[in-house]
Amino acid sequence: MTVRLDKEYPSYQFWYTSDYNGSLAKFAVSYRAVVEFEDLNGDGVYQMNETIAFVPLNAFDWNMQTGTVTNGNGHNEEVYVTYIKGGIKSGEVDDDWTPENGDDSHSGVFNLSDDNPDELDLSMYKEMTLQFYGHLYMDNYLGSVIDDEGVQENYTISGGTEFKIDIEIGNFPFQSNTSKITILNYLQEDLGSNDNTNYEFLTHEKDGNHILESEDISYDHGVKFHNTDDNHNNGENVTQELSLIEASTNITRGFYRWVDRASMTLPNSVTQSVDVQASYWTDGNAVLLFLAYPNFDGGTLMHDPSMKLEEQSNPVTNTSTTMQIFPIELGIVAIGVAAIIGIAVIAMKKR
Repeated sequence: MTVRLDKEYPSYQFWYTSDYNGSLAKFAVSYRAVVEFEDLNGDGVYQMNETIAFVPLNAFDWNMQTGTVTNGNGHNEEVYVTYIKGGIKSGEVDDDWTPENGDDSHSGVFNLSDDNPDELDLSMYKEMTLQFYGHLYMDNYLGSVIDDEGVQENYTISGGTEFKIDIEIGNFPFQSNTSKITILNYLQEDLGSNDNTNYEFLTHEKDGNHILESEDISYDHGVKFHNTDDNHNNGENVTQELSLIEASTNITRGFYRWVDRASMTLPNSVTQSVDVQASYWTDGNAVLLFLAYPNFDGGTLMHDPSMKLEEQSNPVTNTSTTMQIFPIELGIVAIGVAAIIGIAVIAMKKR
């Protein structure tokens, strides 16, 4: 697995290392925005008309840190890269996506500056903390969602073929005691393929599987994702996911997954496991997946989605056993792991 990183905001393109530059199957996940919303209809998820405030993540400077983790024998166990939110960028923010809902009136949709109603007021997010901590493990990784009551869920990350993201957000400036927040996961499935291949997403939900084509434009801005299991047994592995499918052959190349529990630490240091719900729609370019979390005013929240490639579905038959990290021009960095021989090299090229 190779993962390419964008230094402007948290964004990951990923493909099979043996598929040169992802020419047959390249996918992308980027984190575009944090939205505060009031759950007006009580369904637990975000719809566009419920927006209270919105901050695009390309409004911030991002610091990147890369490295490896070794065991006691000096062998590499993990390659990691972390996006850490810095200060607010100077100048005008160029939004790739804004929750306008087709309405010229921005009242209640944007959090606007009193001085300039044409710009987002970003000053309230200055003290917000946000990081995306990405991991590529050499071997399978066993993770858990733990709170003060003990282990609530377990999950497994596949070594060499799955990229895990720890999303940690704190000190969020909630404007309402009853609001929730959601993070926009912007999913693209057809970045590198030619005209002979076409990919689509397949949701796996309690009411069945549903095909999503990013080229379509949704009119319902907030379809609820029905979790496959709403009953949580202590320690049960409950992961929700979208498959990445090659439409012509019905081959599953990969997944975007998330554990349906997150860990929330309140200001009094009490840690709770909380439900994660999702909604989605398509905008003609991608699937917009919104993972929703409860209000944690003054505290922090941690959640672990991941992106995975199916090893047996590699579109290149003559594969190489080594995967390495290499620099990319234009301020983009790519990382990978040598899952078989355990070699990892970190390289970053400045602009």
